[in-house]
Amino acid sequence: MILRRLPKQSLTTTLAALALGAAAVPAVAAPTGFGLIAYWGETASTYGGQIPSGSYVVINPNSGAQGLSATQVTNWKAVIANIRAQGGKVLGYVPTGYDRNTADEQTRYNAIPAELSAYKNTLGGVDGFFFDEAAHDDASLSDTQKCNGTPAKWASVRSMVSGSGAGGVKVWNAGWPGASGCFVSAAQSGEHVVMYEAAYSDYLNGATWLNGDVQNLASSLGVKTWLLVHSATQAQMQAVLKGTTANYVYVTSMTYNPSLPWGGPIWNYTPTYWGSGTSSGTERWCLKSLKSGGTC
Repeated sequence: MILRRLPKQSLTTTLAALALGAAAVPAVAAPTGFGLIAYWGETASTYGGQIPSGSYVVINPNSGAQGLSATQVTNWKAVIANIRAQGGKVLGYVPTGYDRNTADEQTRYNAIPAELSAYKNTLGGVDGFFFDEAAHDDASLSDTQKCNGTPAKWASVRSMVSGSGAGGVKVWNAGWPGASGCFVSAAQSGEHVVMYEAAYSDYLNGATWLNGDVQNLASSLGVKTWLLVHSATQAQMQAVLKGTTANYVYVTSMTYNPSLPWGGPIWNYTPTYWGSGTSSGTERWCLKSLKSGGTC
């Protein structure tokens, strides 16, 4: 699952305030492709026909890849093969423990090398990693503390990746860009950053800033961006795809439920409007159409 500890209201308020002074959104091409959070289980057939070629696909066997039984290892290897056969690129989920101010967070951070090794050696390798809980973040920290602590943390994680011998793309998920885009600035050229992960209603509060200043900053650094939006209707999904400047996007109809752990199974199923590249009005069709110069 994707974990998020930053208070939702505080993040919404921050984005709304930042959006007031945001630059106009430039006219750009459609997103390059999908960045799918595909926590769809270990049955390979579930992924059959669901992965548009060129997509990045995040898998999450066990909040990482450790502790799998022999049967699970076999199943997940089949999932990876299925995704790749459709032209998808597989990213392994790795939690990184925010600012490591609790024992559980420190444990998750300390486990990063073992998680990288498990994806490489137990599952036979993936095409990169999706580092969740990425920012040096805690509700008690100031924006300055969060911004100052994140670059050193990411540098340390990069060293762990190098030491593991595992390669591939790195995607950092802090849930938002940080004050003045500081989390984006912590990324290196060629890396990816989730510019925002939230409900559609919250995304609207910061859309101008995200698709303008934040994307402009990322582009200037050679950093690719992801936009992950949940709790969206089909019409709202189409509006996101037509309006975003993010490089990779994924919108789902699954809704956030604050009464459930981690907001419920937001990323555990395909959206109701996922469809196919030939089904008019669906998400896959919409992006395909926009990329070819059409409408959605």
